[in-house]
Amino acid sequence: MSHPITTDDSLFFNYGDVKYTAWPTSFIDVLPEAEDDGPVAILPTQDVVNADWLKEFFDGSLDDVSRHEFAKGILLQPNGTAANFSSEAKALLKSWGNSWIKTLAVTVPPGPYFYKDNTLWQVLRLFDDHQGAFLVSLRPADDGAYALLNDGSHGWSCNSLAVLSRLTVKDCPEKPFAKWRIAVKDAFDVKGVKISMCNKAYLEVYPPATSTARSIIHILNGGASVLGKTKLNSFLSREEASESVDYQAAWNPRADGYQTTGASSSGSAAAVAAYEWIDVGIGTDTNGSIRRPAQCNGVFGLRPSQGVFPQDGMFTAFKTFDVPGIFARDLDKLASFATKWYGDRLPNESAEHLPPRILLPIDLLPEDETPQKSVVLDFLKDFETHMGINADRVSLSALWAENPPKEADGQTMHEYLEKVGRDTFLYANYHSTAAFRDQYLHLHGRQPFVSKFVRWRWSVGSKISKRRARGSNATYEGL
Repeated sequence: MSHPITTDDSLFFNYGDVKYTAWPTSFIDVLPEAEDDGPVAILPTQDVVNADWLKEFFDGSLDDVSRHEFAKGILLQPNGTAANFSSEAKALLKSWGNSWIKTLAVTVPPGPYFYKDNTLWQVLRLFDDHQGAFLVSLRPADDGAYALLNDGSHGWSCNSLAVLSRLTVKDCPEKPFAKWRIAVKDAFDVKGVKISMCNKAYLEVYPPATSTARSIIHILNGGASVLGKTKLNSFLSREEASESVDYQAAWNPRADGYQTTGASSSGSAAAVAAYEWIDVGIGTDTNGSIRRPAQCNGVFGLRPSQGVFPQDGMFTAFKTFDVPGIFARDLDKLASFATKWYGDRLPNESAEHLPPRILLPIDLLPEDETPQKSVVLDFLKDFETHMGINADRVSLSALWAENPPKEADGQTMHEYLEKVGRDTFLYANYHSTAAFRDQYLHLHGRQPFVSKFVRWRWSVGSKISKRRARGSNATYEGL
């Protein structure tokens, strides 16, 4: 074990190449007589402690934090059973360097701890962010706030993420997210932490958030471990990796490691794809920022319907479309998390009485025979076989021509809708950051630096009038 280093009320130490941090807890004077400082493990109440049970507890099969070095001191719950250790268990503990077994004065959640001055410090394992998916590591602070994990060398520059032992947490009705480890896109307010939108000028202008975004506060209050804030394409743009300037883009763990990580929620998707010690990544989606990173990084993504979750405390570029969303490696885990997250908002209407139907909008397919078209049609064929029905080929352009809206004034669907998506989005995108640009100009007498792609978006958006953005047939929120 390395010599523990204390920094900002934290301990940092390692066993070989495995790094740890420890934070003080409220559990003080835990033993009638103090023992030497060092690593300890608190065991759950067991009728009999045998060698096989100890191996499972310490060998990593139940947890990715605990290891046998924490068996130096063994602490039992107040109703523990020190006399019921089998002879094989005692021999195994001795081989691991155990020097004492004591009973606690109070009940404490099981798992690895650091014993210091008769006080228990919570142990967390530090996992390196070798994919560069995170901007900053977080740790809980007071009053529901969070602070940067400070190892004495890194501030707003992520290096490692602190992960709590799964042995220590347990789901319960009051804490339904207690076992979930999550990564949060740096487009959400987290109390006590600044927001950057992956732009250094934006990070400089605004102070730490005074509250946490409403769409994720339920998750945090429900006991989830927030490991850190993840990278994104700046200002929710669609930059590719080579266009990221202020902060290097996350690396995609798939294929040769140089594939794109997708759209603006790329950091959360890359983190989930790369690290088994993360359960869920939280991002946002405007017009593909959950769906595209999920595809590119090989994970599952869920974009909830508009209006299910509030936007308060979430950066929005186009309020009409912006929603929070989630990533997971496992579909069952995605569904489980989503069910808890939705809560009472989860629709309970059954669609079993509705006849199944598959629609294929043929307008979206190229006229030529391309490899992409073949993939889509092959998938459709398999889907038809699985569902036992044939897809209906539908021409949206033909339906429009049969019954055009009067506002179209004789225009085809393509002519009428050609620029409506672009104009409404880029107008809203430009004006959503107006306050930031004005404040930065006031502070520095110049416009903030942004990437070439963001600058192009703002330039186009600045030339679109409100009347043109709204059009004659629709009203868009925020326009």
